[in-house]
Amino acid sequence: MANFFIEQQLGAVAREQGTSVRSLRSRIREVTSGLTLATACSGTDSPIVLAKCLGLESSFSCEFDKLKQEWIMANFPEVQRLFCDIKTLRRNEVLNLITGAKERVPSADIFITGFVCKSVSTENNDRKAYKNCIKEGSGETGETFSGMMDYIKKHTPLVVIAENVKGITTKNDGNPPVILQVVDAMKKAGYHFDYKLLNTSDFIIPQSRNRCWMVGLRRDQFSECDVEEIFDMVEQMKSPAMDLKKYFKHFKVGRMGMPPKQTLNARQRRVIKADLKKAKQRSPRDQVIVDVAKSDKRAPTQLNRTPCLVANSTPFWHNQNRFLSAEEVLALQGIFAKDFKAAKKTFLTKHRRLCHDLTGNAFSMSVCSAVLSSVLLKLCDV
Repeated sequence: MANFFIEQQLGAVAREQGTSVRSLRSRIREVTSGLTLATACSGTDSPIVLAKCLGLESSFSCEFDKLKQEWIMANFPEVQRLFCDIKTLRRNEVLNLITGAKERVPSADIFITGFVCKSVSTENNDRKAYKNCIKEGSGETGETFSGMMDYIKKHTPLVVIAENVKGITTKNDGNPPVILQVVDAMKKAGYHFDYKLLNTSDFIIPQSRNRCWMVGLRRDQFSECDVEEIFDMVEQMKSPAMDLKKYFKHFKVGRMGMPPKQTLNARQRRVIKADLKKAKQRSPRDQVIVDVAKSDKRAPTQLNRTPCLVANSTPFWHNQNRFLSAEEVLALQGIFAKDFKAAKKTFLTKHRRLCHDLTGNAFSMSVCSAVLSSVLLKLCDV
């Protein structure tokens, strides 16, 4: 299924360049031969799926949460190194959870990483206390970012791709956006660096999820305009979200991991009522998904797509009078059982709530695909 996103996105670039998808894939395969990819804090580790499609070799993964570690090991048996904490990657040797022995942390050519968003999220009531969290290495955001930078400074990957919430790009209690501290840190580390807000709904998937995507290119191998050209290619790869019903039908998404309770309580009914008022102009055919975990004042309104799904979201499909299943929720991040073999076998049934948590904290597959593919196409030109 990940290959579908890649094909669609490379197709857009191929049309622009007057070439074929096959030709672009061939060029990418040539440039990725021998290159390695490392991931940290990516949620579902969807970059590994993309790596397989694009010819990259997996170097290591890093994930703190135990159930998510199980997800990685169950879905990606080819991963030989799984480290526990991004804050320890600066060490010479770290415990490999797969072998149970301490091992050297390897260098990687491409490092795709997240870092905790909590301190900079606009939903954090204590956000103003972390206006300098990147500079100070404070809060969960600053601490995990420091771990990310320790690895980057020590191993100098050729390319760094990172993701965080939109709040990192907005002013904090009147102070400049925290993203500017990230830019400064990456430039001091020797990278050309830029960022862009990208919405999942602009990349096929019917979920309104606006995230800050960042790309750093090592200065000794790239020029500053190379980063701009990567984001230009990402723009070319945009494709409107599918209608929600068509999306589930196209990808054959089922209802595994359905919540046992399908009735709304009084508070949730108020949220639905408030949300429907906001969508007065909807037609009978429009699909309405409401996150009933929100309050009636904060519940966002979207038609034919879901609002941004976070770890504690409880999406309710008003037209069908039911909650979304864990399988549907994962699909709204581009996570399908065809690419993640253990999802149906174990996680959709035994760990339904984990699937919601993974959705809330994972990279959107289609957006990650666009950014990584654009990076690799740029490598073809270097």
